[in-house]
Amino acid sequence: MSEQSYSTELLIAAAPEAVYQAITEGIDKWWTELANPAVDVGDPLMVGFENTTVWVMTVDEAVPNRLLAWAVTDANHDLDELEKKDEWAGTTIRWEITGQGGESKLTFMHEGLVPTLECYDICHAGWNHFLGSLKSYLETGEGYPFVQPVDD
Repeated sequence: MSEQSYSTELLIAAAPEAVYQAITEGIDKWWTELANPAVDVGDPLMVGFENTTVWVMTVDEAVPNRLLAWAVTDANHDLDELEKKDEWAGTTIRWEITGQGGESKLTFMHEGLVPTLECYDICHAGWNHFLGSLKSYLETGEGYPFVQPVDD
């Protein structure tokens, strides 16, 4: 089985500045409402989902409108079907943005998210979903982030 990290490219009908803003300050609009902005090198980023799924990251690289990298420092992927809950710890999430006319090419890489990890299939599907949400948010103003259920 290949050890190649998950990566994909998207062509987005939005300027590089808008893409960069969405992945630094607008994370709650396309990934999860349980997230904070993280703009500058050293800024902490915490994203949360159902149960107690939480990933803690630090902005490792930031070149406005061109590059952003998050170093994952702690992870708890709290799904019953996963025995290993912390596989994201030590991985890096990279966003490279290239302007192409009025559009942007986004190259996304989750370095260390490889097919031999237990969470790979779930995470691969998750990234495909949320990167589609990012594209939708940038092109239509409507993403489909995780929304915390309201207790009745």
